[in-house]
Amino acid sequence: MDNRIKISDFVKLTRSTLKTVLYYHKIGLLPEPKRSAGGYRLYGAEELSRMRMIRHLKSLGLDLQQIKKMLGDSGDDASLSEVLRSLQDELLKEKKAIEDQLSRIDALLKQQPMLGKPPFNSEAFQMVEELLEPEQAENFEHHRSIFGMLEDFHWGEDHKENFSKLTEYFRSHPEQYRTAVDFGKRFARLKDMSEHDPEVEKLAREGAEFIKSIPFLKEMLCDRTGFGETYESLFNEMAKDVRSPAQMKHKQLIQKYLNYRP
Repeated sequence: MDNRIKISDFVKLTRSTLKTVLYYHKIGLLPEPKRSAGGYRLYGAEELSRMRMIRHLKSLGLDLQQIKKMLGDSGDDASLSEVLRSLQDELLKEKKAIEDQLSRIDALLKQQPMLGKPPFNSEAFQMVEELLEPEQAENFEHHRSIFGMLEDFHWGEDHKENFSKLTEYFRSHPEQYRTAVDFGKRFARLKDMSEHDPEVEKLAREGAEFIKSIPFLKEMLCDRTGFGETYESLFNEMAKDVRSPAQMKHKQLIQKYLNYRP
């Protein structure tokens, strides 16, 4: 066995340590080599190639368990290209996840919501955004936090499903959708008004009449029961952080005109 070396030479040749090599054997990362008649481990080209692969994969930032998984069983003959493709796939997935996170953080940093509290991502609000034109979106930005509050807590109703139904309805009824957008613009302007401004009452009455005039909206939004006194109070307290006094007054009035009960 002139082409095989003892463990001491294997350690020197691979710039490793005896402790490391024995540990790799223990965890199955490095296969047990053939032994001499005297019981000494004898290492050849196969073990050297695997040790080389391990070393390079470690330099790419993988831990030993990841390397073992990628290389497979010690009897497998995985090529470097196969291993690198597997690593590439994993890193691309991680990259996509990181890019998604950075995108969400960037969106939050770019927003300048009322009272300086950035809203977090809301799947329900994303449904609404898909309907809006770019110039319309800023008039509905104040709703992002409210949608998120409804989604993030279990108030007792699946609000995401209701938002989905409303979105689909307005998608297929463009004229009514345009009217709803106009109400949204007027509501956005309330943030700079006094809660005693006549527009608050006017907008609430007209909004309620609009809802009552459409059977689908009337069935979904009129004569509804809310969260219960305690939850309703908690929600309103949270909403004050993102809505002005005039907008909160509008909420109370339109709920009154729609016969909404806490």
